[in-house]
Formats: sequence, structure tokens, C-alpha cells
Amino acid sequence: MKIFLISALVDIIIIFASYFLFRNVISGPTRHRLYEKFMSSFAKFVIIIFLASTLITALTALVLYKTQYIVYINILAPALVSILVGFVMSTVPTRGMGDKEKDAKK
Repeated sequence: MKIFLISALVDIIIIFASYFLFRNVISGPTRHRLYEKFMSSFAKFVIIIFLASTLITALTALVLYKTQYIVYINILAPALVSILVGFVMSTVPTRGMGDKEKDAKK
């Protein structure tokens, strides 16, 4: 149980670190275009996230199996998926449609 809690804490740290990294590296308009292209509908979003996380986990398992480190699959695979979650978090628009109009009135 102790290892699970440590792994979960590290995953949360990885999620937020990758969120801030992608947010600072990728410009706002590019992130918005990525969001509109891949996550415009909720069904499309769920399917893409499922396929991406399955692919990441499968490739991680394959690499770890080939290198005889398969015992670390429950630690490494969620950490890599956490990077994907941080990327998805960074692409979500933080301003609404009417924010530009509200800022202009001030």
C-alpha cells in the first residue's frame, strides 16, 4: 500500500509538471487548435484517450518485457500515461468565448 501511495503522489507531480511544461512550450493558439481538432466532441475525446493510454501501456509492457524489468510495469506505465494527461490538460482552453469582450469593456 505504501508503494501505491508513493506512486500515486509521483504521478500527480508528473501530471502537473507536464501540464506546466506543455503550457509554456506550446503557444496558446496552437494548443487551442489541437484541442479543437482532437477533442471537439466528448466521444472522440474518450476514444482518443483510451487508445493513446492503451498504446502507451502496451509499448511500455513490451519494452519492459524485453529488458526483463516487467516487475516495474505498474509504476512506469501510469507515469508515462500521466504525461499524456498533463498534455491533454494543457490543451484545454482556459478562457471562454466572451472573455475578450469582457476585457475590452474594462
